[in-house]
Amino acid sequence: MNNFQNEWAILHGDIEKYERFSLFIKLFSVLICLLSMAFPVDGWFAMPLILILWLQDGIWKTFQKRMEKRIVFVEQALQNTSGENISAFQFYSQWEDERQGAVGLIKEYLFNAAKPTVAYPYVPLVFLMLFFYL
Repeated sequence: MNNFQNEWAILHGDIEKYERFSLFIKLFSVLICLLSMAFPVDGWFAMPLILILWLQDGIWKTFQKRMEKRIVFVEQALQNTSGENISAFQFYSQWEDERQGAVGLIKEYLFNAAKPTVAYPYVPLVFLMLFFYL
């Protein structure tokens, strides 16, 4: 295997791990919601925890999206027949070159948190808790 094939294998494994951890964050949020309704816990204590986990999931998905962007680049490099000189294992250098600063990073986190695949199950959980506690 060449360097790009090795990089692809590593990135693919990491992307799958990030997907599993995102699912764990979602399941933990559901558990918090259910426990807060089953036991005498103030809903206004549980709600911020769910919102924090939602943002954490958005941050997690942002990291995963960076890896997905790089794996697409690697796949294109594996298809490269032009003889262009490009290097493998440049994930962090590529990210650093494209970094948009602190404000851009926060926007990226919020944008990813708002995506439907990330927002679910948080939006229904928030509405469920509001309905249950109001």
